Amino acid sequence: MKIFFDRLYSISRLIIIVSPFVILGWLIKNDLVVNGQIVFKYDFSRFSPVITELFPANRLSPVYKTADNHSYWQQIEQEPVYFETRLPQTFDQAVVEITYKNVQQPLIQLGLNTLGETDWNYAFKPLENQLLDRLNWPKIEDDRATLWQKQKKYLSLDQFLDDLDDLSDFAAYNYPVDRKFKLPAYQPKNDYAIFDKTLRGYHSFYTYIKNEPLDFIFTIQDMNRSEGHDYLSIKIYDDRDIKIYEKKIEDDGFISKLDPASLPLDIAVYLEGLTEGVYKVILDCEDEIFFRQIKTKQRYLTFIDRLYLVDSPEYSDGLVGLNYKPTVVYSAMPRLGFFTAHPEGLQHVGINKGVLEVKETHQNYYLTPQKVPSIIYVEKNDLKIFGRGLLALSEDTYFNPEIYNLRDLTELNSINYLITDYHTPQSIEDGWKRNTVKFNLSNAKIINRKLKFVISATELNSLHDKIPIKEIKVSFSKQPLSWQEFYHKAASYVKKKF
Repeated sequence: MKIFFDRLYSISRLIIIVSPFVILGWLIKNDLVVNGQIVFKYDFSRFSPVITELFPANRLSPVYKTADNHSYWQQIEQEPVYFETRLPQTFDQAVVEITYKNVQQPLIQLGLNTLGETDWNYAFKPLENQLLDRLNWPKIEDDRATLWQKQKKYLSLDQFLDDLDDLSDFAAYNYPVDRKFKLPAYQPKNDYAIFDKTLRGYHSFYTYIKNEPLDFIFTIQDMNRSEGHDYLSIKIYDDRDIKIYEKKIEDDGFISKLDPASLPLDIAVYLEGLTEGVYKVILDCEDEIFFRQIKTKQRYLTFIDRLYLVDSPEYSDGLVGLNYKPTVVYSAMPRLGFFTAHPEGLQHVGINKGVLEVKETHQNYYLTPQKVPSIIYVEKNDLKIFGRGLLALSEDTYFNPEIYNLRDLTELNSINYLITDYHTPQSIEDGWKRNTVKFNLSNAKIINRKLKFVISATELNSLHDKIPIKEIKVSFSKQPLSWQEFYHKAASYVKKKF
């Protein structure tokens, strides 16, 4: 019996001595993610230490559950909403899988918080794009990408990719294509074009430069209808999205809403020696700044996502010389939104051969044109046109430099192939859907070893819709650690902990 207890004592001592090292080794292995793969999951049934609850709470329903407690879910009632994930190590890629329901939202996006000039800087990818899902072209897909063909020519994705460098009649949507956009037959203009339609607030647009300076004169006025300072910053980015120029214009000195509108002010932007290519101009300001005129020698000027037309009697108390004539807009947006803040902006808007009535102020109206590009006829102005896509004040000044990096579906009539890493969501039981979105983490913004994601459906609030979410799963991947890397990282881990 004594021998038995002696052996039991020895084994117990060994366990007590070895256990901390085993536990430490297990912690190191998990925290360093030796195999390069780790998966986190949140199913709404309980608190998760690795994926936060959705927030803010006032945009969400309570967490619901079935009678048998088998299934839990939460509804997004207003957008956007956010969640964060723990990031134990540096990873190359995140794959986010979401189980959800959606009937009428044409576009649901998932965004990753990235490094940038502002806190709200996100790289968006589609979780569901119903416009693309309804495209009736033949398609080929595998884990890498999906290829739509107007007329079926390629039998495999590899065949298409082999020919990609020689093709010009394709577009890429969330698929990396290493090709610089160029207009081979482009010729500079010698004279100035004048856009005398008054625009309100923030705008951005593309232009093209070849053997010419970038030459713009913006005429602005500060309307002074609200309290506070009104600043303008003009920023210019090249085709690699690198900022090459910024000019800041101070407030006019009138900061009360009782002050009159400022006098017109001309702001010149003139840059020489630019390489050939696409440039993006951002007019960053609040809605108190009005652009009375844009004068330029550039041949092309394509607005991005928004045009706020304001040549209306609504502003006659502060602005003189407004152009009350109807405005015709050339649009390549696949889904159009319209908004007016004033009774003067209530009107019937012509889109191709159809009509949409804007009959209430401070209400978003949406329409999907049957044909894109489309012509928008705005009779009374005082109307914001918005969405995801490109617009121009004339067809002659329009061009599309996003063809190799579409943010949405545009101008499919001008291409024969569309390649994307987007896949149609998988339908599972009881109306639930599941889809995955992949993010490269090289430019991710990491705070306190966490990543931040956003779920956005831009029409959710206007349609008074809800999006139930049942599960969020995030898979991180990187190269597995070699033995040498593991040794050094483990030593560093122990040193930091102890």
